[in-house]
Amino acid sequence: MVNKKKTWKRARKPEQKAERIDAILEAAGVLLDEQGLEGTGLNAIARQAGLSKPNLYVYFESREAILLRLLLKESVAWAKSFKRRLDQIERVGDVDAVADAFAASLARRRRFCTLSASLASVFEHNVGPETIAQFKREFLTIVQPCVSALSEALPDLSDEESSRAMAMLVMSATGMWAHCHPSESVQIVYKQPEFEHIKFDFKETVSELAGCFLQGILTRT
Repeated sequence: MVNKKKTWKRARKPEQKAERIDAILEAAGVLLDEQGLEGTGLNAIARQAGLSKPNLYVYFESREAILLRLLLKESVAWAKSFKRRLDQIERVGDVDAVADAFAASLARRRRFCTLSASLASVFEHNVGPETIAQFKREFLTIVQPCVSALSEALPDLSDEESSRAMAMLVMSATGMWAHCHPSESVQIVYKQPEFEHIKFDFKETVSELAGCFLQGILTRT
């Protein structure tokens, strides 16, 4: 990884501060892609962004705060993709089409899935209550258009049911990402006949999960 460091001047204007924040988030994203969460520490982020570690604390209270902000950024892209796919569904009440749309929207969202899967266990630690509250407010705002589109696609779901279904599906599906994209050693093991039945394709598995889950809610209502 070659990092061409930028020479930063002191940020005085809002647009300069926004530029620093964007650089920090981009650095964190690159490290996440290349080295995983383990390699996305404050020192590494600072080096990748061309900033000193103390400068990071001017903009973020911790590594976890940086990754929460990065998750919000990735959430915007995912939510737009999912809503667009929901809007393209031709037949109202088509659970399979909704499930396929959900799975397809996540299939290439490595950052979003990786970050979401670690939200409760990692990122919501080492940050203050206000940071967490602000994250949740912004996330709910980001996904609200998807919740509304889900209610339109499956009108038998109430708004509350659509909201809860969205939350539970995201938690479940993103948690599958690591299992469906295992290490090289696990991939070798999965080639053995005795383990083939526990090798899962992410998109197919998420679609099946979403379909069964949504159908269950509709049957119960």
